[in-house]
Amino acid sequence: MTMTFPAVASQAGAGPVGAALSVKDLRIRYGDVEAVKGISFDIQPGEFLTLLGPSGCGKSTTLRCIAGLEPASSGTISIDDRIVAGPGRSVPPEKRGINMVFQSYAVWPHMTVTKNVGYGLSGLPKADAQARVDEVLDLVGLTKFAKRYGTELSGGQQQRVALARAIVTRPKVLLFDEPLSNLDAGLREQMRFEILELQRAVGITAIYVTHDQTEAMSMSDRVVLLNDGIVEQQAAPREIYERPRTEFAANFVGRANMLPGTLAPTRDRLAVDGVAGEVAGAEAAPAGVTGAASAVFRAENVLAGEQARSVENTWPATVERVSYLGRHLDVEYRVEGHRVRGELPPTARVAVGDALQIGVRAEHVHFVARQAS
Repeated sequence: MTMTFPAVASQAGAGPVGAALSVKDLRIRYGDVEAVKGISFDIQPGEFLTLLGPSGCGKSTTLRCIAGLEPASSGTISIDDRIVAGPGRSVPPEKRGINMVFQSYAVWPHMTVTKNVGYGLSGLPKADAQARVDEVLDLVGLTKFAKRYGTELSGGQQQRVALARAIVTRPKVLLFDEPLSNLDAGLREQMRFEILELQRAVGITAIYVTHDQTEAMSMSDRVVLLNDGIVEQQAAPREIYERPRTEFAANFVGRANMLPGTLAPTRDRLAVDGVAGEVAGAEAAPAGVTGAASAVFRAENVLAGEQARSVENTWPATVERVSYLGRHLDVEYRVEGHRVRGELPPTARVAVGDALQIGVRAEHVHFVARQAS
């Protein structure tokens, strides 16, 4: 069951309590290795931004640098227009107004939930600290577990303790470093919605790191997609999915078909390598994309049989693989020397070796520059 969190008036006041944060040309080096290669992004107060990418792309390193746990080699990080990391300046982590939820929840087993959550409030009068702890325990639904010890909690309850501990000090920015990776699939889905509802209720600015595209797409206002220490694309989840700017973005987010070829001078048609005819798009390729390029379209937009005969782009194909996935059939077709993945209704009668026509509408095709091999 997903919880519903009330707004927290004592933190929010008249509007969001989150801070604006700006990262400009951030570079992080370890000896001769440059892990982060000049990335920039801005986040508005109360926004939920995700750093998405494969292992080793620099997303956790960037997050730790924002937190003050890693030094910046160059570039700047500003919180509410105050530089916290830059040339000759590095504000200590405890003075940045930031808290972090780690992959390991670090719930101390010898402490009760109340003591775990209130650990960072030692500087407050006891009554004030207890009031804050009570407030956040109520917010995350742990009031009845207040006297339990860490060893008596489930994974989801430990996750909520970590969240409560992170917000009880009322930071302006909350950082999440792959916080759901230790949970099973069902609980992970539930906690995605709970984290997002909590962030919305409190009004805090959030930066979330993950390699899981489902987490990024379902939770984020914007996604910054990283690859090998650089920004491949930053945009709203829908834009990244429907209009990826690079082959990497198309492949990493969702299941994309890519047919390589050469763009026509009009940049709205592409001659596919080894296939007769052209692939037409409803729009011209983005500025700067010319010559060697790829036509990109999603598996769910591939039509087959009679449905494919009236669309702008069609090809004769052979079925090479059929997988039943419950809600649909995942089908792999062979078009000349290229593979194309599509989806069919689970009741469709199709088998390996079948020859049929497949196609895609021009409105579902767009073009990206060919990635150097």
